[in-house]
This record gives sequence, C-alpha cells and structure tokens, in this order.
Amino acid sequence: MKLSELGERKLVELIRKWWKGDGRLEVGVGDDAAVLRMGEERLVLTTDVLFQHSHFPPGTSPEQMGWKAAVVNLSDLAAMGAEPLALLFSLALPSETDLRVFRRIMEGMERAARKYGAALAGGDLSENEEIAIAGFAVGRGRRILRRGGAKVGDALAVTGKLGRAAAGLYILTHSLPVRSYRELVRALLEPEARIREGQILAAEGATSAIDLSDGLAANLWQLARESGVRMVLERIPTHPLVERFAREGRLDATEFSLFGGEDYELLFTIPPDRVEEVRKKLRRVGRELSVIGRV
Repeated sequence: MKLSELGERKLVELIRKWWKGDGRLEVGVGDDAAVLRMGEERLVLTTDVLFQHSHFPPGTSPEQMGWKAAVVNLSDLAAMGAEPLALLFSLALPSETDLRVFRRIMEGMERAARKYGAALAGGDLSENEEIAIAGFAVGRGRRILRRGGAKVGDALAVTGKLGRAAAGLYILTHSLPVRSYRELVRALLEPEARIREGQILAAEGATSAIDLSDGLAANLWQLARESGVRMVLERIPTHPLVERFAREGRLDATEFSLFGGEDYELLFTIPPDRVEEVRKKLRRVGRELSVIGRV
C-alpha cells in the first residue's frame, strides 16, 4: 500500500502502534506537541516542515518564509498553553540561492523568535532543489492543554474571527488585486501564534485545545475524536473583512472559515462557568472569545 492511499491521519495511527511508550512521555504522537515530564514542569516539543512550492504561495518574501516557519511551530506550543523557550531550524536550499535571500529568511526567523520570546538555538544546513525549512520548537509549562480532554457539557469556543488566511490565499492564487484586502493576504503570509492566549486558557481551566491550522471543520473533528465526544457546532465566527470580500466576489464566506485553514487561532473547550472570566482575560491581550457550540 502506498502512503498516498493511507493519508496523514492513518499514518499517524500506524506510528502510534509502532512506537513504544516511555515513562517520561506524558503526551506523544497525535497531539499538537509532545510533552515530557521534568519534575513539576513539563517540557513541550514540536516540529513542522514547510516546502517552498507547497506551503509558500506566490508573492511570499524570504522574510515571510522565515517568519511563517517559526510561527507554525510556535502555534503548536500555543495550543498546549506552553511558554516558548527555543527554536531550531534545518534549512535545505538550492546551491544557487543568493546570500541575500538566505539572510532575509534568517531575519524573518529572528523577528518571530524575538516577538514570542524564544531563543534561536541553532540548526542544520543542507542542499535541496527547492527551499525547505524544518522548524523545531521547545517550550515549558505546568498545566498543559491537550486535544483529548473535552467533557460533555463544556462550551466549545474559539479565539478571534476566522477565514482571513484562506481568503488571502484565494486572492493570491486567483491573481486578484489586493487593494483594500491587504489584511487578508498578510494574515496568510504573516500568521500570528496565540501564545499568551494559550497560557490564559491553560491557567483558567480549558479542558482541551488545538490550533486552527487545518481549518475549523478538520480541527473540530480531531478535537472531538481525541476527546471521545460529540461536538455541536452552532455558529461560525467569520471575520467581517472576509464576509465583505465574499459578498463582493459572490463567494461563500463560510467556505473560507470552515475549510480554509491556516488561521492559527485556538479552538478549545471549557466549562461554561469559566467562559466570562476567560473572555475578560483574553480581551486584556486584545483577543475576542466566540462561543461556537457545545460538547
């Protein structure tokens, strides 16, 4: 059987069967990150790889490549409620890459690391036909969020509004004029990691969480499956600019929010009596909470 016939989710299930557990490992394959016990604290580890022709749409600058390679890894730490400690990168580039391009990729990584408080700790260099960047992020925390913790009766919620990155990708891939929709394109090329938001959720009793990298529909299914529960989706918090763009283009805004992906907001579950307190604390860091359903 070929890997293409299995798909990513079935491959992950196979890895879970093949790899033996370890007493030090609290969370392993299948979550946003792995978690190791380190006394009272937990060490959180994650990795993601991005390829130039698969993950960076036309118009992506070298700085944005470096930034995004950092943020997609930091977002996994955010989903666990962890504090970033360090970033490492393995870069594979064509031998004819201009040194200035290489330097600009480094600058994007450094800017993201500085913003989120992670040390750039090193990495590896190799040659490849296209640019490929594998990132590795290390974080720490005491109470770690997982995908598999939702309880019946919990509220289902999300940080922020959805659909901007998917709408931005539509603009770029259809060669549409950016004009008043630069924010949508920027959301795609320069995503944000919701680090502080994840720490608030962990401290305030969220029962499960996942970052919205694959789209609300896919990540909701993952959260429900890992928690062994059913979730009822009652509303979709689409960003107002996405709704305007969709109206002007006679498109379905829900498609962008539900299936687009790369929003990197946090989807989570929480006891209903904790919602208002979390809402207040998220507002203090400039982020809204939307209750979108129930468990």
